[in-house]
Amino acid sequence: MENKDNPIIGYSAFILFEECYEYNENACYIADSPESLRELLEEASFNIMEYRIDIIKLNDILDDYGCSFGEFAMEPEALKRFKHVEGLTYTVEPYDNPFNDGEPDLFVVNIDKKNDSEVDKEYTITEILESFRIFDGVYKREQIDAAVNFKEEITPHLIKILETVLADPEKYASDENLNDNTYAVMLLGHFKEFASHKVIFDLFSLPDDLPDKLFGDITTSNLPVILLNTCGGSIELIKSLILNKEADDFCRISACEALAYAVVEGYVSREDVVTFFGTLFTGQETDEVSDFWGLLSIIVCNLYPEEIIEVIKQAYDDDLIMPGMIPFSEFEDALKLGKNKCLERLKIDLEQHSLDDIHDSMSWWACFNPNIGSDSPQPAAEQGTGLGLGFKPLLEESKIFSSSTDLKDNFYPSDKEQTSSKSQKNKKKAKKKKRKQAKASKKKNRR
Repeated sequence: MENKDNPIIGYSAFILFEECYEYNENACYIADSPESLRELLEEASFNIMEYRIDIIKLNDILDDYGCSFGEFAMEPEALKRFKHVEGLTYTVEPYDNPFNDGEPDLFVVNIDKKNDSEVDKEYTITEILESFRIFDGVYKREQIDAAVNFKEEITPHLIKILETVLADPEKYASDENLNDNTYAVMLLGHFKEFASHKVIFDLFSLPDDLPDKLFGDITTSNLPVILLNTCGGSIELIKSLILNKEADDFCRISACEALAYAVVEGYVSREDVVTFFGTLFTGQETDEVSDFWGLLSIIVCNLYPEEIIEVIKQAYDDDLIMPGMIPFSEFEDALKLGKNKCLERLKIDLEQHSLDDIHDSMSWWACFNPNIGSDSPQPAAEQGTGLGLGFKPLLEESKIFSSSTDLKDNFYPSDKEQTSSKSQKNKKKAKKKKRKQAKASKKKNRR
């Protein structure tokens, strides 16, 4: 649906620490005003300073900015603004029974979505590819759906796009308007297309910062799953990328993450991968100032580090691993947790960062949602979905890894410690208590 006016509907709270929007149960919360939102946040799970207040416009809602599958909890004035929009199909119900026979103070809105049978099938292959080519700030949802329907026919064209980029990467790197390489690599990862694995490997093996110029934070966010999905069970090229000292260190670390995920998929044994990783702490793998070893050690920790724990100890002694990135106590915790539990959590993490829902993986990107937070990182070719294996330990739900502050483009979490949340106030008006939110759902990459 085209909406020329794109009016402001309301305001939502983005949890900086959790990297997701505040929910009311399963519905992304939209307040009437910044003031009413701040009142609500006084009762929320985190200190109010842990939130960023974002302006929410109609197109943000239609693009499911909070990834709540079309379900939104709207305060009354926000709902009135939403109802002024014509051409939408949706249902509205009060969140709870009103007090003293008054008006409800919160409504649950469910927007009807097209199912697969309703997707516009009139697009030709040429039209789909042309819509991808030049970046115009609009997420090509219908064209992506059409591409999925034409999977067999369009796949060779998507591979050809990447081959064209590889033949002249500087052209794409220097022209910020060219964007079909982004759609191509994401769709091929979604398709799990083995025929694309070699060209994807070649592109992300390009020297210096070329991969970053071409694909932005996809190199540190989606690349692990893209490599895994397209490898067809063969890990040799993934290992080659890890060992390539001329490649960008962040691409190499994403390849390490893909190799860890390959353990979950049964492509390789955990013992073989951990032993292989153990050979990469000599200090000769890259520049001395690189975070390569620190990031690799986090992946090792998530795989259960029993076989190479002495290698890890030596890496700390040699100052290859900075305790500020991951303290040695995390490895001790992993050993206590046990192999099966570590692998179970790794499996859950892979499921959360899959590309099975292509819209879930792309539509939230800041380049398609320019009005959501001026401080948001800019994808397209500049933003991906967030870290997979997380480059952070998964040993306890309550632990969040904070990396060093000088990492690439501030993509990783900052060193700032989580501030303690405000204590609950003794007594609130019944109205506030009734609309008190459930803790925000930990859905992946809700930036």
